[in-house]
Amino acid sequence: MQRFRTIHAVFKKELTQLMRYPTWIIQLLIWPLIFPLMYIMSALGMAGPDKSGFSVFEAATGTKNFIAYIVVGTTIWMSVNMIMWGYGTFLREEQMRGTLESNWLCPINKFDYLVGGGILQLLMSFVTAAIGIIEYKYLYGIEFTGNPIYWIMVYLIMIPGVYGVGMLFASVILWAKEANAAVNVVRGILMIVCGITFPVSVTPLWLQNIAKFIPFTYGIAMSRQIMVNGESFKSAGFNIFMCLLQGIILLILGRLAFLSTERKVKQSGSLERF
Repeated sequence: MQRFRTIHAVFKKELTQLMRYPTWIIQLLIWPLIFPLMYIMSALGMAGPDKSGFSVFEAATGTKNFIAYIVVGTTIWMSVNMIMWGYGTFLREEQMRGTLESNWLCPINKFDYLVGGGILQLLMSFVTAAIGIIEYKYLYGIEFTGNPIYWIMVYLIMIPGVYGVGMLFASVILWAKEANAAVNVVRGILMIVCGITFPVSVTPLWLQNIAKFIPFTYGIAMSRQIMVNGESFKSAGFNIFMCLLQGIILLILGRLAFLSTERKVKQSGSLERF
């Protein structure tokens, strides 16, 4: 019970800070709408005057619905990006505010402190993804297959990987002291390797081999199978399994990274160095 109280207290603190400056609601409504639009307009331009490029796209992906294909990929990427910027920099931001040391001295499980800091970001990333799908479905009339329950289940399947990345980043960035560069490098790699706007099968073989070790590659493929191609969870079983398996591995790596952070704090006796 004490651990749940700790997680709730940290979540409540993060929520209070967020609601103190409500202008974020504007970007929450705009970004899910305009970010995929950049890639959609690029696809329309590169398809050629006779739109022959779309037949090549259909042959590679198995669907004519290129807009839904792009929206699903970019929406998932935005969710992961939000986790890296929010949850991934949680400990570093607390350090920069000067509140990390005092909170660290509290008689609580330090891992609960980190977990509580990520719940709000998970909820925000889910809301962002939901808004993006709703806006494209009702404002632009884009057809997505499956029912909303399936879409929620798809997101839940990806939570271990998303949370694992957040924990890993939160622990490593605290000691690397440079959040911006780390996040920009990793999100750029994910954008290229995971195929957020194109099928991974069109990339070089060596890049495809790298993509096999990233859970979001399988998460995006799974989402497109269910939300774009109308396939069942059974047919997407392999991608679901790999997404969960690699997500759990990331969770373990994130936990180990945090344990290393705890040990380093005990050895150095300080968290105030910037």
